Amino acid sequence: MAGVAVAGLLVACALLALQFVRLGWEPTAPFVVGSSWRLDEELVARHVPVKVTPGHGYDGQWFLGMAYDPLLRERLAAGFDMPRYRARRPLQPVVGWLVAGGRTPAIPLGLLAVGPLAVALGCAACGRLLAASGRSRWWGLGFAVVPGVVVGVTFGTAEPLALALAVLGLSLVLDGRVMAGGLAFAGTALTKESYLVFAVAAAAWLAVAVGRSRRARAAAEAAALLVPGVLALGLWWAYIAWRLPAGVGDRRAVAALGPPLAGWEHALGLVVRGEYVPDAPVGPLGAALLVGSGLLAVAAILLGMRRPTLLGWTGLLLGLYGLVLSGVLLDRFLSSMRALAPTVLAAGLAMATAAITPAVASQETKARVPHP
Repeated sequence: MAGVAVAGLLVACALLALQFVRLGWEPTAPFVVGSSWRLDEELVARHVPVKVTPGHGYDGQWFLGMAYDPLLRERLAAGFDMPRYRARRPLQPVVGWLVAGGRTPAIPLGLLAVGPLAVALGCAACGRLLAASGRSRWWGLGFAVVPGVVVGVTFGTAEPLALALAVLGLSLVLDGRVMAGGLAFAGTALTKESYLVFAVAAAAWLAVAVGRSRRARAAAEAAALLVPGVLALGLWWAYIAWRLPAGVGDRRAVAALGPPLAGWEHALGLVVRGEYVPDAPVGPLGAALLVGSGLLAVAAILLGMRRPTLLGWTGLLLGLYGLVLSGVLLDRFLSSMRALAPTVLAAGLAMATAAITPAVASQETKARVPHP
């Protein structure tokens, strides 16, 4: 999969370069650090040069702030809009810090590099999954053009890394490497906690893909997929509670989920009335991508009900997840594309394997059963 990975890396680097063309060639520009919070002041006090944008800025700024203090020892996150909520997702800034070698001047570029590197991993993992189902490995490049992945690469948010680890986990499950898959899903959860639903999908598939004689073993394997992520989140959130005081914003954090279809009723109502205005320079494409993502969620559910393969189960659960997103997320283009990224990816994987023959599909179950 090296060629697929390199191609994905080049696509992501091109997207990031276009963002620099749009915002200027300052390393912190894509993170859109706003002037409404104390983060810019804290970074300046630490002699960190940062480009500041009037207003609230965007979510990439919180990952940038945590990359300068990944273990929360200096309490830099206390100046965030929602300190404990933002600090729940440590893996992206930790990886950025590691790529930068812990050197303060290199941290912005190190953190930006995480996106393209994650796209390379995601494309390779998708290519491997699809090749195992009888498709060309080059279909894996579709990972690089998932709208939420594009937003993540260009604005320095966590979606590319979270999705790449999720797809890697699915690929490892098909290999029968359940413990390794559980660790990949744990990394996914520490990057974006809601993506633990990928582990739930894989565990659910294990429960239905085996015969009665292997039900006990399947239950143990399902636990191996879920427990590392749950344990990692529990330990990290306990650490956050110890290191960080709760901020005012934590008590009014945005509700990501709501009643089924209520968020879509709100967002599509804006589209129909011509009141949908994307918070990015995408024009009419914004409304088209939103509507298309909703249709993909429905398609994923239908395909998952019809084909109970691993990718079918993943599409089913992620499709249902997409239908309960709140209107607060869906009526903003950047937030909606990021929130819908796992649904779009899962739907794409399910659709790409929907036409394979039953004989090839049955190999999914055989592939993960270890040989005597």
